[in-house]
Amino acid sequence: MELYIDKEFLDNFYLDYNDKPIQEIVKKIFIEYGEKRVFVNYDAANFEKLENENEFFALISNIIPPTPVNSIKEHLFSKSDFRQTIVFSNYNEEWLKDIESKGALCFCFENFEEKIKNIIDQLHFRIDLSESFTDWNFLSKFHFLDFNTITISDRYILSDKDNQKIDDNLIPVLKSFFSNKKTEIKIDILTKELNAISSSDNHKKEKAKKIINKLNRVFANSKAKFNIIMNDFPSHYVMHDRSIATNFSLLECGKGFNLIPFKASDSEIRSETIFDKYTYNRLKNIQQKQKEYTRKLMSLNTMKFKMYPKN
Repeated sequence: MELYIDKEFLDNFYLDYNDKPIQEIVKKIFIEYGEKRVFVNYDAANFEKLENENEFFALISNIIPPTPVNSIKEHLFSKSDFRQTIVFSNYNEEWLKDIESKGALCFCFENFEEKIKNIIDQLHFRIDLSESFTDWNFLSKFHFLDFNTITISDRYILSDKDNQKIDDNLIPVLKSFFSNKKTEIKIDILTKELNAISSSDNHKKEKAKKIINKLNRVFANSKAKFNIIMNDFPSHYVMHDRSIATNFSLLECGKGFNLIPFKASDSEIRSETIFDKYTYNRLKNIQQKQKEYTRKLMSLNTMKFKMYPKN
């Protein structure tokens, strides 16, 4: 995670802090969340003074001293990779909209509690699949969240069989996610079953190409870039469960994301964001394992079909 904190925001957060629920969540992000890089617009020469004046600055520094930057805006535009970037600005600056369009989550002091509460209220939910399930429209709630990547891990999401049609499942899922999004979004689909006319690698590649072409046509007006990755190669990491992950959220379903036509089961759909620490850690671990798997896959010296369009 990249965490950019305006020093004025941090000062006001310290002065206003009174254990409110959203403040507690932000405090945890600042202090307890691991594997993050923190950037603050401060003068390194004033480090000890800031530690003495602001308890939260001191607590953050106990883990690793924040990297001093002259300008959060300039550093973001020139250095950030926007893989998982959160910005806490003191004011609602106009340039924050440009950062959000790149997939970052941006908050200012006057709205951070309301915005984070809205994200939690909308995107922390469960759907009991022993009850009725009609469509994917509930996923339009994801317009409350900014992101630039989607990773779908489901062995059968592209099988496109009579009872698992892409038109009924994957496409409406993505349409709901893309609701009103102008961000360029990279979409990786890790799968096993392409339902090619034979098991030959040429036929698998041709089927993958047809699926990508179909998705490109359906989402021609968006900035989506699709990639199919085969997850049936031997690995120490078993991708068994079904999930849809963004930079900041994790949607899981043991039954999978081929739910229409619907058959009742004892499974459920679970949605959480990184504003829950457990989910932050789980998402981080899953993404790291998937990245390691893909990197190993790309290094394999094999003629077997691995991915499209990269291979």
